[in-house]
Order: sequence, then structure tokens, then C-alpha cells
Amino acid sequence: PRRPEWLAGGEVACFRLDGTSESRAREGERAHAEARQGRPVHLTGCPLLGKRVLSRWTFAYLSAAIDATSRTDGDKGEEKEPTRKEEAGAEMGAGEGGSHAKRRAPLLSTDVTCSMDGRNRFFDLEVGKNVYGSHYHIREPESIPLEDVETFSEFASCAVKWREKHVQLNKVLMKRRVPSGTRVKDHLAAAMTPETMPDFCLSKTSSGAAETERSEKSPCVARDLMNEVDWPWLFSFLRNQDLGSVRDVHLHCGTANSLHPCRYELCDTLITQVRGRTRFLLISPEHAFTGLYPYPVHHPYDRYSMVDFEADEDEIANLWPEFNAENVSGRECILEPGQALFVPEYFFVHAQDLDAETVRLNLRVSRGRRLRSEAAIPLEVSRLLEERAAALASVREVHHWLSVVAHGEESDWIDTATVAGHRRIKFVEGVYEEVESNLGKGAVPAFLQRVVDRRLM
Repeated sequence: PRRPEWLAGGEVACFRLDGTSESRAREGERAHAEARQGRPVHLTGCPLLGKRVLSRWTFAYLSAAIDATSRTDGDKGEEKEPTRKEEAGAEMGAGEGGSHAKRRAPLLSTDVTCSMDGRNRFFDLEVGKNVYGSHYHIREPESIPLEDVETFSEFASCAVKWREKHVQLNKVLMKRRVPSGTRVKDHLAAAMTPETMPDFCLSKTSSGAAETERSEKSPCVARDLMNEVDWPWLFSFLRNQDLGSVRDVHLHCGTANSLHPCRYELCDTLITQVRGRTRFLLISPEHAFTGLYPYPVHHPYDRYSMVDFEADEDEIANLWPEFNAENVSGRECILEPGQALFVPEYFFVHAQDLDAETVRLNLRVSRGRRLRSEAAIPLEVSRLLEERAAALASVREVHHWLSVVAHGEESDWIDTATVAGHRRIKFVEGVYEEVESNLGKGAVPAFLQRVVDRRLM
């Protein structure tokens, strides 16, 4: 395992759903009870994926299915999903970056990234936060997008042939659209029903063929998802957890020993393994500021832990002294084909692909009517305060103003006779109100010191 031995303090609670009807019902209820407590759940014998997907979704099959569909859609002249780079360009008003009309169609909303330093680690860098000259700008990211890899076949070829460098692929297969005139928050909070299903980002037919026997047998990802995913079981699981609908479905493809360092998501996720095995280490968000040192909100590596789990003990002790067995502990599981893993929002996930062809689906789910987890409150509050501090002054001054409040030095830095001073007083009042209403009276100094310490610059 690519992490300290002491970090895994046990296994994720595991429940078998493939026994007799009586045992399935009993295990299912136990799994629901565990998940309702805001804890991760490992499901074996999970009925979510059918045998066709589990037996056929190799790199070769996905190459045929995705590339053929992309050619068909390209011939039809259908609009393609813009890449992240193109979306960023559109937001900035950039000419070439903001237009995707001339881009070749093959991979819709796909990220193919390459690990450059031989460590086979992959970081999902937020391009919009990595602006040249910005406070946290990263000049040489550890993993970079491969703009020239435009088909699944090209990705698969790189995965097999490359030895010094390694690649991974992430692709949006389904995404929920928000109808015009509907509030995004209300739409995503709606319960999962056939009417709130996410839309397919790929054509439901392959190679432009009619619905003939030949087209039914040809590789087609969208058709597999329609027919081979047990949607009623998923509806039932989400309703039982008071969760909302599926926001999107992502396809992940990786290779042996690929590492996806410790990171949390802002929503609940259901991960189901299709091919190969993946080792997951899950760490509760309660450890975020007691040893995991999450990157600042405005950093391109936002939501990742700053700690290098593979660093030697001296380096860890010097850079992240609170990262030790007394302060941090997680639970581990190995996900095999047909199994599923429920990951509550804000849980840190450290994943290592174990086989040459690793394929899994990540279903991200909106919160719905589910109550927020108590363990996640410090992270939620810290994110909000960092955003407010940046809005008050700038990203460069987030550390300064949160430190001022943490040490009670407001009178030294705020001139109440000025307009700027009035804004700063309101900011300080807001910090106290937010922290004390969520974490308790008198919690401000200690909490802010943990938020600032060795994280903010």
C-alpha cells in the first residue's frame, strides 16, 4: 500500500447483498443504518451493475464503443461538451479557448492526464485557480493533460505501451441538466426518480446504425448503462438515505499502481468497480485540521491533503507534524468488480489502482434532504471563511485576516472610522457568528489557528 502502515486502523464496514432474500434484507438494512450515520459502506454482491458490463467493459470494448459513438455524433454535427480548458476560456471570453465548434469530437468531456515524474500519481488540478501570477500558481504540475490524445483507443495504446510515464482517463458519461427557469439548488435536491435521471453524454446508438440485430450486438456504452444498471435499486438506495438525485456519472480508467492522492468531494459518491481492483483508504473529515492539512480553497489542488503519504518520517515530521497515528486514522477496503463503495461527502479518499486495466464508475449524488454530517462542519466552515476573507481583501491576505481574528488583534489592524474598517469589523463579527454557531462558544481562537497553521500562506 502506498501509505504509512499505521494509517489504516481497520476495514470499511462491509455488507453482503448476494445471499438469500432474508440475509439480503438483513444486510441491506444494516448497510443503510451505517450509511445514515454518515459513514462509508462497502457493498459486495451489489446488484447495481449487470453481467454484460462486468464481463465486457475492457479497454478494447470501450475503445470500440466510445470512438464509434464519437464518430457518429461528429458526422451528425451534434454539439460537443466543451473540455475544462474550453469552459475556462469561455468564462474568460477567450477567442480560441472559448469556442469548441472547430474541435474534433472524439472525447466528450474527457480528461486524459499523464504523470510526469515517474511516481505514477495523479492530481486533478483546477485550471481556473491556476492562473499565471496568482498567489498559488503551480508552474509545473505533477500530472498534466494530454491534449493530443483525442480517442479512447489512443489512451488505451498509451496505457499499454508507455513504461516511464503513466496515464489515466476520466470521462463524463451522464450529466443532469437543469431545466430553464428552475433553481439549480431545488432541481438537484429533488429525489431520484425516472424523471430526474441524468442525461447521456453519448449517443444511445452505435456507428449510426438503425436498431437492428447488428447494432444491438455492437459495443455501445449508453445502451449498456440503460439496460445493465439496476436503476430501481439505485432509486431505492438514494431514497432510503434521504439523498437527492445523481448529478453525474464519471468513467475512470487507470493502470496498475496508479495513485490518486488523498482528497475529499463536496458531495456524496457511490463508486462501483467494473474491472480490475482498487484499494481505497477513507479518512473521516474530523481529521482535516488535526493532521491532514487540506490545501487552501483558492489553491489549484483545493480539496487535496497537503501531506505526501509516501514521504519519509523525517520529512513528514518537519512539514506536517500533526500527521501521526495519534491524530489521524482511516479505514481501508479493496473494491473488486461488481462491488460498490458509498463515500459520504467530505470524506478523504486515497485510492490506488491495482491492475493493468482498472475501470470504475463514480456516481456523484446531491445532498437532497439529508442532514449534514457533524464531522464535516469544520471543513464547511473553513471553506466559507476563506472565501469571505478573500472577498474582504484578496487571496494573498486570507492568512493575515484569519490570523488577526485568531489572535484577537482586531484593534491593532482595524480603523473603525473608515469605510474599509467598517467592512472589516463586519467580517470579524461574521467569523465569530459562523464559528460559534457551528462549533460552540469560545471555539474561534483554537479553530482558526488550526485552519491557518501550515496551510495558508
